[in-house]
Amino acid sequence: MKRLSCVLLAVVLMLSCVLTGCGKKEQDGLSITVSHQPYSHGLPSYIADVNGVFEENGLDVEILWFSGGNTQNEALGADEWEAGAYGSAPAIAAGIAYNARIIGINVEDSVSIDYFVRPDSEIAKIKGQVEGHPDIYGNADTWRGKTILCATSTSVHFGLVATLSKLGLTQADVNIVHMDVPSAYAAFKAGEGDIVALWDPQSYQAEEEGWIKVSSGEAAGEEFPTVFIASEKAIEENWDAVYAWFKSYMSVCDQYINDNDGQAKHLLDMQLDNGINTTEELALRFVKDRTLPSLEKNIEYFSGEAGSRKMDAVMENVVDFFVEQGSYTAAEKEKLFSGNFIDGQFIEALAKEKGLSMN
Repeated sequence: MKRLSCVLLAVVLMLSCVLTGCGKKEQDGLSITVSHQPYSHGLPSYIADVNGVFEENGLDVEILWFSGGNTQNEALGADEWEAGAYGSAPAIAAGIAYNARIIGINVEDSVSIDYFVRPDSEIAKIKGQVEGHPDIYGNADTWRGKTILCATSTSVHFGLVATLSKLGLTQADVNIVHMDVPSAYAAFKAGEGDIVALWDPQSYQAEEEGWIKVSSGEAAGEEFPTVFIASEKAIEENWDAVYAWFKSYMSVCDQYINDNDGQAKHLLDMQLDNGINTTEELALRFVKDRTLPSLEKNIEYFSGEAGSRKMDAVMENVVDFFVEQGSYTAAEKEKLFSGNFIDGQFIEALAKEKGLSMN
């Protein structure tokens, strides 16, 4: 009788789980680990996590925070995350090394990267000698041989390459010392280097120090967006979770794209949570400078046949800069663009769900 009672109890418990969905989340729920930096392209994921948007879409998300694209890619190589966002430059490195794919266009990065010198630099004393780019200070002679503190394989690296190109120089003509942006700011403030490559909020703090901005992404005149990225493995094995994350992210963008005050509040919290010293004033300036991505913009950039889309042209231009500078080979470029490096399937799926045309 005792044995029979145990069997009957087990059957009752099993039926109860079936009827109530006991254990369903562990068995069937979606989960994903995403990778971000505590800047504009990480903000919608932060908001989605805080506001419960991921949970509403049936998704369990772990967010890993990094200081730059280099460290994100190191973690990607170790299979520590599946999708995320960062600049075009680390996306290229990830595509070549790990077959990662760009799955969307994010915040434009040219507005966020700046290059500073101290007021007594010879570069700061010359302006207007770079034809077609009046906001780039100095000339080839004054930049040549300089030590530049720069987070390599990031957007500030690409912007630096673009600036050097406009000056008629290559990376071989300067001494680039890799440091993440906060470390580069601190080192430059301590007297190291001749030029420092920064993004916000450190670039705002550089202005307060009285340093001179001698170039920027906008001054170099090139388009280099941040991007959504996903690993090949995640796309093949965890597609639904990648899609749920992308959908959640874009829904936050829709909600906050015209709400600078709301964005600034969350940005301040996100950056303070990640050890970035900022203020309410700087946070508001930050979000005003950067428009969150929209699904409509993604549709614009990813519509058309592979190889002839607007996003293909944008990324090919970025890759060409690095090929010309010797960072990558023509064969590596061919590897990228002969495969699925620019992958619009998640945009297509979300557009279809929203009833929007990709034509």
